[in-house]
Amino acid sequence: MPSRDFNPFDMFRQLERDICNTTGDAMKSMMFHPGLDLYETSDNLVVKLELAGVRPDRLNIEISADDRVLSIEGERIEAQEDHRGRLRCYHLEIFYGEFKREIQLPGNLRVDREGIHASYRDGFLIVTLPKLSPETIEKRTIPVVGG
Repeated sequence: MPSRDFNPFDMFRQLERDICNTTGDAMKSMMFHPGLDLYETSDNLVVKLELAGVRPDRLNIEISADDRVLSIEGERIEAQEDHRGRLRCYHLEIFYGEFKREIQLPGNLRVDREGIHASYRDGFLIVTLPKLSPETIEKRTIPVVGG
């Protein structure tokens, strides 16, 4: 016989909380895909990512050996105490978890690998890739070997 303190609605509330937390966490980690702008100025190629809530020390930025792909990966972490006290989830649009963006850079541009720099301000990561002018790209003469 159930205890007098037993309330079946408590069981349903707990189930609702568990489902909300489980599905919310799964969807957040699968769907975090930060917004991106890629544009060119007279001197630079600029990549701007919307990363509010991502700590700069959680970011990793790499450029491929052929200067054609810029990879940005990181993680937005939700503090565990943010989950406490949630009884019902009405609307979830802020995604958490790991992300990775691989940005194809324009094939007609060469960048100065040593001059690349990244800054983080007001929730935006800005990666600036200085363009090499055609005059600064060294020409190479290929000798012909043979008789």
